[in-house]
Amino acid sequence: MIKYPILLVSVWITPFILGLNLQFDEFYSKSFVPNNIIVSYSVQNMETINYNMSVKDNFPGKLLMHIFARKLDTVPGGKNSVEMLKMKNLDFCQALESLRNMTFDDFQGESLWPSTFLISCPLTPGFYYVDNASIDVRHFPLRIVDGRYLVQFELIQVYDEVIKLLNCKIKLTKTTSESESKSESEQKVIQIPLP
Repeated sequence: MIKYPILLVSVWITPFILGLNLQFDEFYSKSFVPNNIIVSYSVQNMETINYNMSVKDNFPGKLLMHIFARKLDTVPGGKNSVEMLKMKNLDFCQALESLRNMTFDDFQGESLWPSTFLISCPLTPGFYYVDNASIDVRHFPLRIVDGRYLVQFELIQVYDEVIKLLNCKIKLTKTTSESESKSESEQKVIQIPLP
């Protein structure tokens, strides 16, 4: 059985790594062990991302992650930001396993998690990448309202000591187009009375 925090993390990570018809306003990632993990990335047309990660060494011990998501004020620097998700010390390997087991309804057996990116734990030497990823809100289980968002991810190794391995910071904007808005308003809502 999947633990609730792992499921929530899966719900948040998958769209941000794979794609949501969201616009990438900013994307930043850094390796804190640059001799052992090398990252590079590019964003095209503010909609698709390429992310490459070369792992040079094994990373034994426990891998943990921190994930923070915040809906930002409509005015940059405004004070009306809302924390949406704050999770610390989540088991990275358990979350990875959950993501690998999630599939698209439309494509039988096709995982939401790219087969070219991290697919096993512990973290082992290799080249991992995500190519031309975008985020499609139709595959996201929660409704994302129009607005600006900030998502931060940190990967940490706990072995003889605690070492921050890498981080990723993403600022996104979602704006509903007129056709999407019409489509949502044309959907019928069925209410079932409760006894």
